Amino acid sequence: MVSNILAYLGCFAWWPLLLAALLGLLLGWLLFRGKSQKGDLSVEGEGALRAENNDLRARIRDLEGGVKTRDTEISGMKTKLAAAAAAGAAATAVATKAAPDGDDDATYALEWRNRYLAARVKYLEGRVSDKPAKKKAAPKKKAVAKKPAVKKKAAPKKKAAPKPKVLYTDGPTDGAPDDLKLIKGIGPKFEKDLNSKGIYYFRQIAAWKAKDVTMVEGVIDSFPGRIGRDEWIKQAKGMKSAPAAKGKTTAKASKAKAGSTSKRGPGRPRKASTTPEKGTTEWYFENVKRYHATADKAVVKKIQNYLGIALRNRDTSLVACSDSKEVDTVVNNWCAKKLDQSKDAGAANVASVCDEMKKDRFKDRVTFYYLCAKNARKLSAFK
Repeated sequence: MVSNILAYLGCFAWWPLLLAALLGLLLGWLLFRGKSQKGDLSVEGEGALRAENNDLRARIRDLEGGVKTRDTEISGMKTKLAAAAAAGAAATAVATKAAPDGDDDATYALEWRNRYLAARVKYLEGRVSDKPAKKKAAPKKKAVAKKPAVKKKAAPKKKAAPKPKVLYTDGPTDGAPDDLKLIKGIGPKFEKDLNSKGIYYFRQIAAWKAKDVTMVEGVIDSFPGRIGRDEWIKQAKGMKSAPAAKGKTTAKASKAKAGSTSKRGPGRPRKASTTPEKGTTEWYFENVKRYHATADKAVVKKIQNYLGIALRNRDTSLVACSDSKEVDTVVNNWCAKKLDQSKDAGAANVASVCDEMKKDRFKDRVTFYYLCAKNARKLSAFK
C-alpha cells in the first residue's frame, strides 16, 4: 500500500511544480513585455528622469536670462544716476560762476547799498525840484493870498538829508566823518578798514545788529568777537548824538584837543588811549603781558620773528587746543626742537598753557609759545 502511494507520487507529484513554473513565466511575460532593463532602472524610468532633467535645465536657462536682464537694467540705472549727478554738478558750477558773490552776507550788503542809493536818488531829486520853487517864490512874496502856496512848496525843504544806512556809503556824505578812534578798540588801522567799507559815523556803528557785526568781522582784519568784547556798539550809542553833520567835532574829540581844566591842571591835555596796531610787536607784547606782567619785549620780538610768515594767516596765527594735530605740531616743532623737552614733558607743557589760556577762545600763537618757554624756563635762551 505504501509502495503504491510512493509510486503514484513519483509519477504525478512533479506536475504541480511544472504548472506553477509555467504560470510564473506567463505572469512575468505579461508584466514585463516590451520593457528593457539597464542596471537598476528601466528604460522608461530613465526616460522620465531625463525629461525632468531637461525641464530643470530649461528653467535654469530662463532664470539666468532673467538675471542677465536685471543686471542690464541695473547697469543702465547706474549710468543714468551718474549722468544725473554730473548734470547736477555742472548746474551747481554754472550757478556758482554766475553768482560768485551770492552768499547771504554779500546779498545782505548789496541790499543795504541799493536801499541807500535809492534814498540818495530821492534826496537829490528833491533838491533838484526845490531850485525852481525858490526862484518862483521870490516875486510872489508881496501877494498875501499866495503865501500859503509858498509854504506848501517849501515843505520839501524840511526833509533832512537821509542818514547813511548801517553799512556802505559812497563817502562821508552827511558831513565830516566822525573820529572812530574815540571808540576803545578802534585804532588807525581799524578806522581805515571801516572807512574803506563805507563806515564813517558813530550812528552807523550804533545801528548795527548781530548780523551786521558778523559781516563787519568778516570784511575787516579783526579777531572774531572783538566788537562785542570791546563794546563798540555801546560806545557808539553814547557818541552818536555828537554834531558831526556840519563838520563839528565831537565833544570828546574837542575836549581831547583843547585839553581839560580838571585836576591835572589847566591846559594840560588828557593822554589819549591808543591801541597798538594788530600784527606789530607792541600788539603781541601787550597780549603777552596779560599772562606775564613782567614779560620781556625782546623775547616776544624773537618769537615773532621765529614764527615769521605763519603769523600772516589768521588760522596759522592761532593755536587750537582742541585739535590733536595742532597740539602735536606745537609739541614737536616748539617744545622738542626749540625748548629741548621730551615729548611727554612737551605735551604736559602744552596742556598747562591750554588750561591757562582757556578763557581765550582764540589763542594767539606768539603768546602761546611765550608761555610754553616760560613754563620750560627757557626764556633766557631767547635774550
